[in-house]
Amino acid sequence: MIPNPIEIVVREISSDDSALFESLAEDERAYALQLSARRRAEWVSWRALLRENAERWTVGEQALKVAYAATGEPIFEGLEGSISVSHCRGYVALARSREGRCGIDIERLDRKFETVENKYINATEHQFAESVGQPDFRAVIWCAKEAVYKYLGREGVDFRRDIQVVDFDPKGAYLDIETFGERLRCAIFQLDDAILVATAKGDVNFVMR
Repeated sequence: MIPNPIEIVVREISSDDSALFESLAEDERAYALQLSARRRAEWVSWRALLRENAERWTVGEQALKVAYAATGEPIFEGLEGSISVSHCRGYVALARSREGRCGIDIERLDRKFETVENKYINATEHQFAESVGQPDFRAVIWCAKEAVYKYLGREGVDFRRDIQVVDFDPKGAYLDIETFGERLRCAIFQLDDAILVATAKGDVNFVMR
């Protein structure tokens, strides 16, 4: 049986988004103009990246008219499978699953993860982080839990209690999470100055393009 491929695409966000802006539909450009400069650059970048991959990902025009759930999750109407979106300073990333849900998160490594550690790392995970001894491992845990939160698509999730790291690869390729009775594999991708984590359930194959 061929694993479900989770395809990941990443783009650096440019300060000059004029060409990307022109690639959008008229209603998208109108919406983008209402945003602050930083938010507009992020939004235009992920919308343009989606349009670039729309044909290969079989995303029709109806699905491109994105709405938003109460959790902030984008909703792609009529889409088979799912698409997850993440952006941080300098980067935007999308993950596409043709079967079931997926989740993705990207974060810069210069973010001060230690200042919010008590909000997302439990005692067991703190021991994991200490045993690994890698300064980026806390960033990996944060990204993994954010990706899982997007996979879940539900409100009222406690990152310390409801999303728990249960296993990890010492070489840094993946970690496993248990959440609400499910076990999810989280694939880790190291960029020059950022961490990206994607997740899905079952027999999946993560591919970055």
